[in-house]
Amino acid sequence: MPPRRNGRRRLPSNAIYRAIQLVGGPSAVCELLGISLATLARWRRDGYVRDPVAVLEWAELLGTEPTAQLAAAWRLAGGRPRRR
Repeated sequence: MPPRRNGRRRLPSNAIYRAIQLVGGPSAVCELLGISLATLARWRRDGYVRDPVAVLEWAELLGTEPTAQLAAAWRLAGGRPRRR
């Protein structure tokens, strides 16, 4: 990704970014999941979450319906849910 004029990169919007915004921002996610801001930033850059426990906890925060939670967990882990 090419740098912008001020030298900083702009990360594309991905599932992690959208999930951060839905929960209430980076500090809220870090507090609720018990992770550091550096870990959240790494997940944001990579585009997926490596910790399976964190994926399930975060998906629980995002949805109330079990199928919505499963789809959210799938997206956070870096996959795409299958459609029937």
